[in-house]
Amino acid sequence: MTNKEKTVIFSLTSCEDLANKVCEELGMKKSCAIVRRFADNEIFTRPCPDTDVKNKDVIVIHSTCQPVNDKLMELLIFIDACHRGEARTITAIIPYFGYVRQDRTIDFGDPISAKLVANCLKAAGCNRVISVDYHSGAMEPFFEGMECKELYSSSVFAKYYRERIKKFRISLSDIVIVSPDKGGLERARHLSKALGDLPIAVLNKYRPEPNKAVITNIKGEPVAGKYCLMIDDIIDTGGTIIAASKELLKNEAKGILICACHGIFSKNALAKLYRCGILDIAISDSIPQEEDVVSIVSLAPVIARYIDEHF
Repeated sequence: MTNKEKTVIFSLTSCEDLANKVCEELGMKKSCAIVRRFADNEIFTRPCPDTDVKNKDVIVIHSTCQPVNDKLMELLIFIDACHRGEARTITAIIPYFGYVRQDRTIDFGDPISAKLVANCLKAAGCNRVISVDYHSGAMEPFFEGMECKELYSSSVFAKYYRERIKKFRISLSDIVIVSPDKGGLERARHLSKALGDLPIAVLNKYRPEPNKAVITNIKGEPVAGKYCLMIDDIIDTGGTIIAASKELLKNEAKGILICACHGIFSKNALAKLYRCGILDIAISDSIPQEEDVVSIVSLAPVIARYIDEHF
């Protein structure tokens, strides 16, 4: 159970609503942070002067989403301020970790930007990093000298879809869980288990260039005559989901439902997705959404559970 005397929770500018829900789940009050800009757009942020972080376990909930570099600097500067304020520990809960897709080199001389960001968090004074649904399993070794933990959105999506499919008069026995590529198979397994060990299909995908996906075939459970519940970590331009949906429908799937933890939705992606005949799109609140055109499933229970068990 959380030690409410020794733990303080902050949010900056990207996850205020999510942080409020987490605090509500824990029965705690969110602490006050100052975030402001100088005339040249430099960022200044710190705990409010009446919030003492000395010898406290500080938790800051903040996604480094668009504008990614601004949100990242907010987080780094705030961590530095807490470190200088002599916090006992500093935990960054980063529901969406910007630069997560740059976790490996493809060509000689490529940067590994995800590792660079991890190094910056450590240099700022961060002790622990928690995120949700990383892009791949490559992230953990980057957090040298820090604790790190990946949480999963599968439990909240499973709860959502147990109710949602009733609206479409779909039985769980008529659903196949689909991973859009081999890299997402573990994510699909988590959702399958949460829904009662549903069958799984996996698509073979390759990228001829960034943000472009080509699907070659489907392996695993047949999808003909089934509703396909596809789970991914990120929807950006929607290219993977669109290509996968076309392949599933070509293989006589009855319908397609989509869930993804992080909804970036670049380049009019949502409109393109709905034109593909997708029945339902659900995302988490890891990234605030300007348009109310998708179902939002909160990560607050997952994050609150972690805090309650570890602080």
